[in-house]
Amino acid sequence: MRRIDCHMHFWTLAMESYYSLWMSPDLKVLYGDYGPRDAKPLMAANEVEGIVLVSAASSIHETAYLLGLADSHDFIRGVVAWVDMLDKNAANDLRGWARFRKLKGIRPYLQDLPEDDWILKRELDPVIAAMLDLGLRFDALIKPRHILNTVKFIERHPTLPVIVDHMAKPAIRDGAFEPWRRDMEEFRDLKHVHCKISGILTEDGPDWSPERLRPYFEAIIDIFGPDRLVFGSDWPVVNLVADYGRWVATLDSALADLTRADQQKIWADNGGRFYGL
Repeated sequence: MRRIDCHMHFWTLAMESYYSLWMSPDLKVLYGDYGPRDAKPLMAANEVEGIVLVSAASSIHETAYLLGLADSHDFIRGVVAWVDMLDKNAANDLRGWARFRKLKGIRPYLQDLPEDDWILKRELDPVIAAMLDLGLRFDALIKPRHILNTVKFIERHPTLPVIVDHMAKPAIRDGAFEPWRRDMEEFRDLKHVHCKISGILTEDGPDWSPERLRPYFEAIIDIFGPDRLVFGSDWPVVNLVADYGRWVATLDSALADLTRADQQKIWADNGGRFYGL
């Protein structure tokens, strides 16, 4: 099965200060350098032919770092970067960054911002307009409390391509299925909105189980269907509770009841189309 991983992170401790929101020596599994030489063996072992790099820091320095890596490696098909969307020069800055042909989208750190309705600020309108002009996509890094405001944002900007990261991070370990499921239903009729099946093992925790994950997989397949779901690994963050191969095997099992053609859409085709890879 041909695969494109649409959610992978690379970082280096040489830029540690830019990851200060979450990185510390106590996080031993992630506290180190992760880059192309680490990823390529995992890709080869799991039939992954290309990746999309996604920002992990609220820093324009990381944006430059990721785009530089993408220019140097053909298997990096695209980059979802960070810019300060509220900066008065954000729209012009974005036009400059878009000269890198592999820039595919922008991702603010909505999950870490104190305001659950930050995404509805009118001050964001100029940079959203620039994104539309440049053909860029919006990665929504949200938690369940952000879902309804994200829906309002999408309805305000109906032509902006949006993808929900990590299934909106349902609180699986707390058994909070129904509130998440109810709110995620709001995406059903927003046919241009996609969703990444990624990053949920860590939401269940170190004792995660396929049985607890199953209803979340079933719900997301029902809501978005096989044409709007996209595979991502969230590597190396997934290493906190599993590893790359175990995640691929878990998702492979979850998709087993779909036709092979629909599985191929989720593993590669949808992500390639959404990001214009």
